[in-house]
Amino acid sequence: MTEMDSASFIETVVTSTRVRLARNLYSYPFPGKMTVQEAKEVIRTVGYELNRLDDFTEYDIGKIGAEEATLLQEKHLISPDLIRRKDISAAFISSDKEVSVMVNEEDHLREQYILKGFDLYKAYERISGIDDGLARSVSFAYDEKLGYLTACPSNLGTGMRASVMMFLPGLAKYKKLEELLPSLKVNGLTVRGVFGEGTAAEGYSYQISNERTLGFSEADILSHMDEVTLNLAELELRARERMLEEDEIGYRDVCLRAYGTLTNCAVLPVKELADGMVKVKLGVALGFFKASDMVGLNDFIANMRPVSFKMGNCPDAKDERECDLVRAEIVHKVLPGLVERKDVSGS
Repeated sequence: MTEMDSASFIETVVTSTRVRLARNLYSYPFPGKMTVQEAKEVIRTVGYELNRLDDFTEYDIGKIGAEEATLLQEKHLISPDLIRRKDISAAFISSDKEVSVMVNEEDHLREQYILKGFDLYKAYERISGIDDGLARSVSFAYDEKLGYLTACPSNLGTGMRASVMMFLPGLAKYKKLEELLPSLKVNGLTVRGVFGEGTAAEGYSYQISNERTLGFSEADILSHMDEVTLNLAELELRARERMLEEDEIGYRDVCLRAYGTLTNCAVLPVKELADGMVKVKLGVALGFFKASDMVGLNDFIANMRPVSFKMGNCPDAKDERECDLVRAEIVHKVLPGLVERKDVSGS
């Protein structure tokens, strides 16, 4: 791809960018070895310092309901591991819902910034600012040779994981990701599912991130991830072109049928919505639909996750059937404003 082609194409490939920093307080054992009292002290200390930097809301994972915890996980603000450690864990989330600091997960701190679209450097700048602010008041566990000390050796060094969520239907179709996995691993990268380690890919979406932090600077990691993302986007473009060459009419039919069902049904179960939206997004990727705002489309899909949708649109629903009715009505009203069908000539 040329630079111009890359800029216009990348938004159909990269859904979001995340930079996460793992840190531990010098004077406390790692979360796996700490007492409940020590865990509470860490939460208090971190919360106090964070609110000197910005406006953060605290979520005590042991006290919030299961539904609210799932909502935060659906929005990628907390991890499944944090929920599993609910007796000692908490999360601090910024007012714009873009910065999340998980406390007492695998490490004392998992600081992360999630940015819509693709911009690794902007994501790093924001979370690095939070980290620098904390470091002025809190002593992190750090070794001159090893860098930041972490519970898992793979995070030693910078403690930084940079990741991109990528929509890769072409590479998935031709099993190219499976072929690329050994090469990615050799180059210090890993491929995970939508919710990180141990989770499955969902709707052709994959999280690509660096796996090595020791011996590399933050600038090294960001530059490498930037290059890999653009290379994968290039391969995805070629795979999409192959899909069109092999069966454009077939793919067009599948995508248009999905769009027609979603915008005309009276009852819409969550699984049918998820399956249909993958095909609509595929239709955008293959050029059958025009989406003037990919961020808006991705937000719409994310907000349709089961708990997010119920809490935001039908919190008092008596049963799932009632949610299915509301879901159908909302999709019927909103989707045509986000995705417009192109005619066969492509205009």
